[in-house]
Amino acid sequence: MKCDANNKGDFAGNEAVGIKENKQNPDSVFIKDDAYIAHVYWPEKSPGEKRKQSVAQHLSGVERIGLERCPIPVLKNIYRVASLLHDAGKLSDDFYNYMKSVWEKGDAASKQHVDHSSAGGRIIEVMGGKKLAAYLIAAAIYSHHGLQDCIDADTGESLSEKRWKKEIQYDTVIQRFFQICDLNQFKQYVIEAYKDGEKLDRQIYAFADGKGGQGHVFGSGSFYRGMFERLLLSLLMDSDWTDSGTWMDPLASSQSHLQERDDIWEKAMMNFENYMNTLKQNKESSILDVYRSEISLQCQKMSELSAAVFRLNVPTGGGKTLSSLRYGLYCAKRHHKKHIFYVAPYNSILEQNAEAIRKAVGNSQWVLEHHCNVFYEDEKDEEAYRKLTENWSSPIIVTTAVQMLNTLFSSEKSSIRRMYSLCDSVIIFDEVQAFPAKCTELFNLAVNFLSVFCNTSVVLCSATQPSVVRLKENNVFNCREMVEASPLYEEGFKRVVIEDRTEDIPGGMSVEELSEFTLRAFEAYDSVLVIVNTKKCAKDTFEYLQKAVPEDCLLFHLSTNMCPTHRKKVLEEIKKALSDKKEKEGPFDKKRVICVSTQLVEAGVDFSFNCVIRSMAGLDNVIQAAGRCNRHKSLPYLGKVYIVKLSKEAENTDPMTEICLAKEALEALLCDYRKAPEKYGQTLDSEAAVHVYYEQYYQKLRLRDQHYTRYPYLDWQTNLVELLGDNPVGVNMYRREHSGKMVQSCLNQAFKTAGDAFQVIEEDQKISVVVPYDEIACQALDILDNPYTSLSERKKALRRLQLYCVGVSPALAAKLGDDGIREHGTEGIKVLNMAYYDEKIGITENRH
Repeated sequence: MKCDANNKGDFAGNEAVGIKENKQNPDSVFIKDDAYIAHVYWPEKSPGEKRKQSVAQHLSGVERIGLERCPIPVLKNIYRVASLLHDAGKLSDDFYNYMKSVWEKGDAASKQHVDHSSAGGRIIEVMGGKKLAAYLIAAAIYSHHGLQDCIDADTGESLSEKRWKKEIQYDTVIQRFFQICDLNQFKQYVIEAYKDGEKLDRQIYAFADGKGGQGHVFGSGSFYRGMFERLLLSLLMDSDWTDSGTWMDPLASSQSHLQERDDIWEKAMMNFENYMNTLKQNKESSILDVYRSEISLQCQKMSELSAAVFRLNVPTGGGKTLSSLRYGLYCAKRHHKKHIFYVAPYNSILEQNAEAIRKAVGNSQWVLEHHCNVFYEDEKDEEAYRKLTENWSSPIIVTTAVQMLNTLFSSEKSSIRRMYSLCDSVIIFDEVQAFPAKCTELFNLAVNFLSVFCNTSVVLCSATQPSVVRLKENNVFNCREMVEASPLYEEGFKRVVIEDRTEDIPGGMSVEELSEFTLRAFEAYDSVLVIVNTKKCAKDTFEYLQKAVPEDCLLFHLSTNMCPTHRKKVLEEIKKALSDKKEKEGPFDKKRVICVSTQLVEAGVDFSFNCVIRSMAGLDNVIQAAGRCNRHKSLPYLGKVYIVKLSKEAENTDPMTEICLAKEALEALLCDYRKAPEKYGQTLDSEAAVHVYYEQYYQKLRLRDQHYTRYPYLDWQTNLVELLGDNPVGVNMYRREHSGKMVQSCLNQAFKTAGDAFQVIEEDQKISVVVPYDEIACQALDILDNPYTSLSERKKALRRLQLYCVGVSPALAAKLGDDGIREHGTEGIKVLNMAYYDEKIGITENRH
């Protein structure tokens, strides 16, 4: 872009009114207002050259940053045009006058919304005609301050129609824009963008809509066009925010140089191999170590492929985390990948494996651990962490399924901003079976988009994977087995016997009967883990056992009625109790342990009981629970896992749709297993059993709602796969409101509606309540109580309190009333009265 723009210089000034002055040029200032990302403005009375230069400078900066970061070559020319047009509307007098008001009045200036995104979108629509690139560019410009629907399903109005109805100084803007941007050069950029748009469309058609697509078996072309739109928007948002942030902080690095990544991968690989060799030297060798080594080497061999989807399906204890990391490091080095992502469904798995990953790669600075429980006391460290999480620029990112899926589908601007970082990378999804069933097809399509179009390799890890099930549409494309199935592995990693006890008591066990069953198992096996489906059942069972366990029994309880800090403390106590057991001799003269828990300990938690009792749920729940039994094959016998059925009075799962259907599917499998166990290799955790279970489960999901796995959107009787694809509801409304006229655009998605509706975990209107569990929480609340506390200290206190929050249902909140929950401070925080918190079970209904 040809423009005459000054250097940015250093800034110092008045933060209170959102203004910074340029010490090198007193005429130039930086203004930040709630309605806008940072902008530069010259406080002069007429729209002169300096103001045009400031806009030109910003557009050039956004162009440069985005082109450097763009991970998809075919998107670069399209991005260039979008970046140069995105803030063209700032050349209007209306925008200038508003910025002048903010400059003169500061916080006293009236808050307005001055449209500065419609002009650039209109320009490309006029120049572009009916080209895919033009639609992509216009939608990105219109949405770069917030996601928009391409068609409003309520009114049938298109995004373009809405923007052309707005009264803006279009003629003024276009005249001034081509004073700062050479017209002929810009036309050439547009021509190149259109060519690449056609190339992009041919790639999508060949995969999804043509013969290769096989009738949407692997997704629709509309969905993938929508994903490219989100990717373009991600790049534009991040570059826009980064350039604006550079005005505020000239020393801020835009991003680490990607050419340094190969050096990092090389060092990380060497550290990894040294770490693995050290592990071998520090413990006695066993046949399991031989198998783990074979599995790990097979994973390494698969790194020869640059972009692929793999299924890593090995038994619990097979070393999935380190084996998949080895693949990731070798793949990243061989194919110059930008990032390695490790994604897990639960914080308990994430925190545990993040530490293992840091140790394995040998440098904690390369690993960004991103989830809500990360907290830094030092303000500079906290700010550095926040910047790293903004666009996931670190080499290795360890994060939750919630963060990852939000990045792909949520309407949150911070989530959209990160999406481009997923391209040209390696993504390892651990315990993938724990992802919600309603997200299944969205997840499959995202995996396809990343692997087919974005040069990203994806690894799906689990001991019980549903990927063996074929859906009618929207399946994962070309999923390969990373490790060859081997009877040796199946036998070698066999640590437990799973026994069906669901028919012991007609109608299911009561809490008392479950407790008595637990006590009998405890006498036989020394340590017992009981996993149930509801918090009430866990609490009731624990309270019964409190009265009945022998004196030498250490009894624990875990549920989400306990704040995260409390749960972490209890988990550490359990691990210590179990490890202390191993230090003593003899099979039964040790500490004896019972733990009653909800399913929060089911996947990935590294502790080991001799016996596990699992209330009926899905077969995947049973097998994952079995992973907490004889985990390291240290017992002289096979551990025992019992499946039990509880009565509705003991455990009411009716409100839990997926659990209910999973129980039905498991019941059908158990019935068939009793008749012909040889079909399943005489064991319920066989591949054959898993396959039959998932066939049953998905069949029951379809009977309940044929589109359940597409994430239903009940307000419009549609689903998110449709809203992010062809959007038939919006298209039909458009036709009704336009006298039967067909939509002309090839982008009809309801991006904002789908993004607003998307939640990985349903909140069920839960109320977040702070538990003042210890001195740290109490001090944080005191800070918020003090009217003289600085803003930075208040923010730090709020982040610290995340580790003390519990989600409370409206019904429980009503029972606790004003005596149980009180408002605290100006932030509207709700704080629990500790008279309603029990050290053993967490929040209780009864005051004590």
